[in-house]
Amino acid sequence: MFRRLSECLVVSLLWLPLSASASVINELSVLVEQGKSKQAYQLSLEHIEAFEGDPAFDLQYGTAAIDSGEVSEGIFALERVLFFEPNNAIATLELARGYYLLGQYEKAELLFKQVQRLDPPIIVQNRIQQYLSLIDNKTSIPPTKFTNFIELWAGYDSNINSGPGDQTTVVTLSDNALGRSDPYQQLRVGANIDHAYRADRSLMFGMNADLRYYESEDEQNYRNISFNAGHLWKNDTEQYLLNFVLQNYNLDNDDYRTLSGINGVWSKQLSNNSLMKLFAGANSLSYDTQAWKDAKQINVGANYLLAGEGSWSPLYFAGAFVGVEDPETPGILADGQVDRVFFGGNLGVQLTPFKDLNITPALTYQVSKYAGVDWIYNIKRKDDFAMFNLNLEWVLKPSWTLLANYSFTKAGSNIELYDYDREQVMLGMRYNFK
Repeated sequence: MFRRLSECLVVSLLWLPLSASASVINELSVLVEQGKSKQAYQLSLEHIEAFEGDPAFDLQYGTAAIDSGEVSEGIFALERVLFFEPNNAIATLELARGYYLLGQYEKAELLFKQVQRLDPPIIVQNRIQQYLSLIDNKTSIPPTKFTNFIELWAGYDSNINSGPGDQTTVVTLSDNALGRSDPYQQLRVGANIDHAYRADRSLMFGMNADLRYYESEDEQNYRNISFNAGHLWKNDTEQYLLNFVLQNYNLDNDDYRTLSGINGVWSKQLSNNSLMKLFAGANSLSYDTQAWKDAKQINVGANYLLAGEGSWSPLYFAGAFVGVEDPETPGILADGQVDRVFFGGNLGVQLTPFKDLNITPALTYQVSKYAGVDWIYNIKRKDDFAMFNLNLEWVLKPSWTLLANYSFTKAGSNIELYDYDREQVMLGMRYNFK
């Protein structure tokens, strides 16, 4: 009799955990099927010590973990399932999905095709094919891109030399030093190469030239030519760009300033309609005939873009930046006119009233505070700069775009020499080479 009771007790003790396991697994399965993955994941954590290693439990736990964003944790659970049940097609499919979310596309593709060969139901086949197409898009190397353009402009500049409009009270200026106006013609050329050597990495090279010729004020003619080379890393939601730049600014056919620098940009896709960018740069400025202006410049900042809804498809953008400029050789002139801290921001929106027409109004504001005392005015210089810019681009044909631009600049300063207004109106045409 006692032996029979002992046998019954042993059987009941063995049956209890099996019954509890079945109850928990059934509850997990229902939650996962209902799309309540976070609840299923939390329930799994409550019972993980008791049931971890049970393939039926690990299957539901792993699936819930992946759906809850705990992808690595889910992968470990599903790998345990396949260790004990290598032919479990459901676990194989969920593990493939986990590898895909981690960006391990080769492993994901291998497992998706393994399930595909089992001839699963049509709904599963369609799901697998969608993932395989996404993997192909992410792993295939795009062809090298060449983008080249040329722009011709005609415009009017109300203050070509950014000079004050009236005589100052401290010094006497010649007519050439006061603000002068003149029509001009402008040529802009750009050539860029984007060479992807992997699906998520590419090399970028570019050259841009900006040449302006005034009608009667030849001494203000300029030529600005820049070269850049960079490397881009990217994944589903992020991009990293490291870029080197070399620029030469020529004024009145003489070299005026050379700039060399390095900058980096991190971009993050926050949602389907928003993007954040953080940037930092360091530049060296060297002046051909005014060595006292030579300086190092460092800046950091952020930009935010938001695609709005409604008519005209608004694309809002806003940014802020801060930087310092330190003269190579400190001195009376350099301390008062080069050594500075600057900060500011910009705000604007791109509007599309018609399919091929973009209108972009934008505001920019900047404050500069100089470290040294100006040798003429005997005060520390402080400038504030504000500009309103209105840009229009109208695509007439695939290669031809009509351009128009208006800008108004208001530069204020506690030193009247640097206080001025400036308006520019431009009309141009761009040709994009195919």
